[in-house]
Amino acid sequence: MSWTGRIRDFGGEGSLLHLAVANGFPPACYRPLMESLRPVGHGVSLLPRPLWPEDKGPDRRVTWYTLAEDLIQAFEALGWREVIGIGHSMGGVITMVAAARRPDLFRAVVLMDPVLMDPKILALFRIFRALGLGPRLHPLARRARRRRRAWPDREAAAAYLRSRPLFAAWHPDAFAGYLEEGLRPSRNGQVMLAYPPEWEVHIFVSVPHDAWRFVSQLRVPTLVLRGATTDTFTAGSEARFRRFKPDARFEVIPGGHLFPMERPEETAQVIRRWLEGLSTKGARIHE
Repeated sequence: MSWTGRIRDFGGEGSLLHLAVANGFPPACYRPLMESLRPVGHGVSLLPRPLWPEDKGPDRRVTWYTLAEDLIQAFEALGWREVIGIGHSMGGVITMVAAARRPDLFRAVVLMDPVLMDPKILALFRIFRALGLGPRLHPLARRARRRRRAWPDREAAAAYLRSRPLFAAWHPDAFAGYLEEGLRPSRNGQVMLAYPPEWEVHIFVSVPHDAWRFVSQLRVPTLVLRGATTDTFTAGSEARFRRFKPDARFEVIPGGHLFPMERPEETAQVIRRWLEGLSTKGARIHE
């Protein structure tokens, strides 16, 4: 399957804005955010491996650096240059890594609550992984293993998911996007999660312990957003990022780790203001 078959297009004109999503979430969750960015660019998102139509399940050889390489290969194959890379959570890390490795492909990056935690925590996750205990001891992986994955129909799925604390503060259109792209029909007539929990667990467990080394390698303009109450990219992480890249811009958005889904318009407004200060020259989609 070609890369063009793995693109979600949010529309817009001008500079190419590429969205890299968080682990477990399809691009449609970010539709309100990306639609609010249309005045400053053309939004697209390459599907992560777990959502590829031909996916057969987690490949244990795949790391977050593999996912960053996917972006590089796709941008090259599609002829994309001067891309403004926007990434959330896992997507923030792989966007950062791709831009550090191939700055010629990027105009700027926007990192939304990237998974750049205290190095001691990342080292602990590395130990869990080395001992084969990641799926049981990593808190997010453990939760993903227990996640309900099937319902009788979409209405039942919507009612169940709407009751979960995870989605309580979401913008209605972001939640609608999750229902649209985050569910798919199963062979027995039910609906099930489109993003396989097995992939989600593998990605959580394989979080890189050494991603901080790429921060100082970034050579493109960088905006970093964090949620005011996040437990992922904390104030301590921001201070550490500042030391490695003092010319980066930082902003705090009300909400937690999922602020792009909870406050998409407010998030987009911050991004737009920053982008409007950059050169208007940018990438466009090449058919």
